[in-house]
Amino acid sequence: MKLIDKFIFCSISLFLFTNILLAQTPPAVQQDLMNFEPGEIIVKLKDNVEAGVTYAENGKAISSFNVGELLSIEDKVASSEVMFHQKGIEASITNSQRLKAVYAAKAAANPNNGYSPKEPLTMKNIFVLKTNNTQENILQLIQQIKDNPNVEYAEPNYIYSIDNFEVGDVITAEEASKISKSNSSSSTIEVNDPLYNSQSNIIATNIDDVWDQYTTGDGSQVIAILDTGGDYTHPDLEENTWINTEELNGIEGYDDDGNGYIDDIRGWDFINLDNAPLDDNMHGTHVAGIIGAVGNNGIGIAGAAWNVKLMHIKVFQSTGQGNSTNIAAGVEYASNNGATIINMSFGSYAQSTTLKLVLENAYVTSILVAASGNNGLSIGPCSTCARFWPAAYNYVLGVEDFIGGYDNRDQDGPKFTLYQGLMNYELQAPGTSIMSTIPGGGYASLTGTSMATPLVAGAMALYNQIKPEESKLLMFGTLINTSTPNVDFSAALVAEPTPELVILSSTQRDTINGQNGNTFIEPGETIEILPLIKNYWGPTEDVRVGIEFAEFEDTSKATIIQNEIQIGSISAYASLQDLYETLKITISDGVANNVDIKFNLTAWSGPNQEYVTEPTEIVINVKNSILLYGLMEENMTLTADKEYLVSDNLVIGDGYTLTINPGVILKISDAKNIRVTGNLNAIGTAELPIYFQAENNYWQGFSVSGSSIFRYCNFTQISAAQYIFSNFFFEYLEVSNSKMYDMNVNSIFAKY
Repeated sequence: MKLIDKFIFCSISLFLFTNILLAQTPPAVQQDLMNFEPGEIIVKLKDNVEAGVTYAENGKAISSFNVGELLSIEDKVASSEVMFHQKGIEASITNSQRLKAVYAAKAAANPNNGYSPKEPLTMKNIFVLKTNNTQENILQLIQQIKDNPNVEYAEPNYIYSIDNFEVGDVITAEEASKISKSNSSSSTIEVNDPLYNSQSNIIATNIDDVWDQYTTGDGSQVIAILDTGGDYTHPDLEENTWINTEELNGIEGYDDDGNGYIDDIRGWDFINLDNAPLDDNMHGTHVAGIIGAVGNNGIGIAGAAWNVKLMHIKVFQSTGQGNSTNIAAGVEYASNNGATIINMSFGSYAQSTTLKLVLENAYVTSILVAASGNNGLSIGPCSTCARFWPAAYNYVLGVEDFIGGYDNRDQDGPKFTLYQGLMNYELQAPGTSIMSTIPGGGYASLTGTSMATPLVAGAMALYNQIKPEESKLLMFGTLINTSTPNVDFSAALVAEPTPELVILSSTQRDTINGQNGNTFIEPGETIEILPLIKNYWGPTEDVRVGIEFAEFEDTSKATIIQNEIQIGSISAYASLQDLYETLKITISDGVANNVDIKFNLTAWSGPNQEYVTEPTEIVINVKNSILLYGLMEENMTLTADKEYLVSDNLVIGDGYTLTINPGVILKISDAKNIRVTGNLNAIGTAELPIYFQAENNYWQGFSVSGSSIFRYCNFTQISAAQYIFSNFFFEYLEVSNSKMYDMNVNSIFAKY
């Protein structure tokens, strides 16, 4: 191809408007995505790759396998190390097999329920690679590694943070020792801890009623605190600190329990690699006190659980920073050593697949609780929203601050989500000005979702003790449905679960009766509608869904063929989408282009329509134009007597010509573009110009590498990142006597 042969510009009028701003990723998200350990990559090889992994005497996975050679980057790799221990890896393999069996059983039990067997990942064959050069372009190297057929995934070693928290009043150990004991009159149970009257978070969530009516804890629950460490010598924490009795009573300097950690009597420090996970920040000790400061001992405060085992796991530096490999190792340690609850008052907007994998394995034995974050962002989805990990996972109790305006929030509540992975923040609890323990025997009030999270974790120790047989899914549903909106632990313990159905979304299918299946709904087509239902509480065996026209809708636009379907049973806190039994409508002939038809979907349980949902409106958008999309491999002429729509990205193939006659209006769907590798001749007249315009909002312009002529053309509503016409080389491009309106671009042409 030649460089530009010719440009003809005759009376080009360009008007740039900025009434619609390009969506910008929030700064906090951008920062997290680029915040990772320099010179480090996490790589998971596929399970069937023989990577020479064996286990040392202490269970640690080891291998002398040359991962760099396998990945064709041997010259860049300084060292490689296998992650995790035999117990964790084997547990993950067992868990993956269990999950596969569950998926297969669901599919076999009800072939119409939409389940299909999956291949869950395991913790096997995960390596940490360190490069020779810490300035290595990690993201570029990861992209190269991902193309290797032996690789399951590759990712940076992301850095997580305990997030910013606000420090309020501080009470030193000396000052605390002088505060006299006084029985509380604001609670249903007498508490003689002198600072208890400042613990409004306990009363706000009715944990004091649980103490009075059930228990303050019996020490059976082990709560792992992944944080900056903990001051286990603090007089309000020492008695409740988890003790590894095998190591305490064993041989000093020897791994008595064979868990891979020597003398880990009170937990483990993954930062300094020793058995003294002491807090050098404040955050971890404060979190520990909210969970389980000894209650009614006449000292300081009372934790949510008075008698509980606090397992201190230090995975964050004194700066509050910690990487995903240390955190994942900490989760594995907690799970392998009997933690029934794992508290995670930290997070990141960068999602680590490795950490996600370990958490999925830990979920089998532990209740997972995490902070929603302190950046004031909504979970979304939206262009300025973001998910905070791990709180956003649907198997982790994500906790917001009930009264905080600073916290990340679930803008549509915990009973609805548009995310395919059904991500939510589930609970709210007080996190503002919370009094708790700090290193050195003192106390302080801190503010953050980090403070709301451990209140939930501590109360879950009581809940788990009282209802040990209750499934996690039912527990999640009960906590959500008894919140007001603060989580109410007393109400949760007495609640009787009933189905709580929500229609999350629906998909539309145009493949029935041999139709074209192009995903565009056209006049005369019969459309199948497949609702996705989530049950946020008690199980039900007979879920049904119905459809009707929305109020005031013109019923002549369509005919409802199948107005009700029965899609089967759904367990507590589970979702269901039937792929076979579908609602059906037929679009009437002659419906105009880009017309919306509104319907209401409703779900209920049983033939008597119990537990009926509120109507959920769906909109069917009809396309009655000649649709242009994909690769055009024939000559074509557009004439002014027809309507045309570029419904998806259009490529004019090399050697073929698209001719557009005067007077044609060519609409382009939102965010779509036209790529010219062949020829495009749009030649209008002064009396009959040609219009290139957005169907609704903004489209993405042209990418030209062939030959194009635009005479007497009007271009409207282009929102390209940089240019209307982009590409570095094209054979011929003429733009003459043309106008551009309502643009959101920086220039007409790319720079060459």
